[in-house]
Amino acid sequence: MNILLTKKLSPIDLDLIRSWGWNFEVLETLNITPVEVHEIPKADVWVVSSRNSLGAVLKFINETPGFIYVVGQWMKAELVKGGVISTIRSFENMKDLVADLEGQQFKSILYFCGENHRRELEEALKESMAKIAKVITHKSKMTFPLVKNNFDAVFVFSPRAAESLLKNNSFPSQTVFACIGSTTAAYLITRGITNTFTSSYPDSRILIEEFHLAMKSRRTSSGPATL
Repeated sequence: MNILLTKKLSPIDLDLIRSWGWNFEVLETLNITPVEVHEIPKADVWVVSSRNSLGAVLKFINETPGFIYVVGQWMKAELVKGGVISTIRSFENMKDLVADLEGQQFKSILYFCGENHRRELEEALKESMAKIAKVITHKSKMTFPLVKNNFDAVFVFSPRAAESLLKNNSFPSQTVFACIGSTTAAYLITRGITNTFTSSYPDSRILIEEFHLAMKSRRTSSGPATL
């Protein structure tokens, strides 16, 4: 199987892909640049939606509030390893995170995010009394790459990354788009791409492992396979 990865994965994940005999190419669709954060305001709760914000969050580990809301178990595990003693609640996606926040009584929220973050948090809480302050931890620039080879599957990790990829490229209908989450899959549908696979949890390792199992089942199934 030939696959396209639209961001760099960890060496462990790449070794796992090699062990399956897959050929892969890495073509980054976003150029991520960290932003130096020098100070942050106090808040009742922190919200962290991107892995790219981890460094900034850990920089202020001695200022963490009682609660931290994050997207993904990976972020929660990294914060625990970093020594954070706050109550950390993890969610599958930003939609679920925001839904839980709406039922709380936090008066102030500090949102660690990228410059081009989606506005689910602000939109959902615009009628609430909570004050939202944002800490921009990174900037992302679309690279608009040109794909020169053919692939059986393309792995995409955010709607913005998918947008960058599709700017100058089109793919055959049989190409499977393996998505990190439902938000990315939903964006692809708006672009006319319906041959998608979505991981059960927004984690790169889970995505590649579940996709591998799906492909293995597809090859051994006697009936028609769908993704």
